[in-house]
Amino acid sequence: MASVDKTEVRARALACRAAVGPTGRASFARLLAEAGLDLARRRFPSAVSVFLPIRGEPDTRPLLDALAGAGIRTALPATPPRGEPLRFRAWRPGDPLVPGRFGTAEPAPEAAERDPDLLFVPLAAFDRRGFRLGYGAGFYDGALARLRAVRPVLAVGVAFAAQEVPAVPTEPHDQPLDAVLTERGLTLFGD
Repeated sequence: MASVDKTEVRARALACRAAVGPTGRASFARLLAEAGLDLARRRFPSAVSVFLPIRGEPDTRPLLDALAGAGIRTALPATPPRGEPLRFRAWRPGDPLVPGRFGTAEPAPEAAERDPDLLFVPLAAFDRRGFRLGYGAGFYDGALARLRAVRPVLAVGVAFAAQEVPAVPTEPHDQPLDAVLTERGLTLFGD
């Protein structure tokens, strides 16, 4: 699938994401909180990883609030140096955050590492095969490979439906999603 340019696909999908208006964003944030909490309650995860939104990503803060309110252990990604897999640190709404790489905020370094088995994953684009296109650093691919080598995990992409593309260009290291959650609902991939 390398014949399609990742940069071009990413740029088009991010433009579609940026075009989503405030009403659509607010509506999806509510749906994401409800559907994400429902999924967590059905899966009984040991920990759930959620990302804090940057650069026009869907607002995941209501989901974090809902999970914490239900007593579900949560974690945020902590961005490592390039080439290393993403790590996750314990975090609940109200805990301190420190500046991370790429304009992110993350738990303080002293927060306990926590390996999630349910992950809500950011993306630039996705396709119906379950592949996602991120921002190009491979952090989530490395983290999913590391986590999946130890136990089953459920990786759920979080995106607006407009970010769907016919085919995401893939490489051997790319880790597929198990599902994607958009304003149209949850779509499961695979068998």
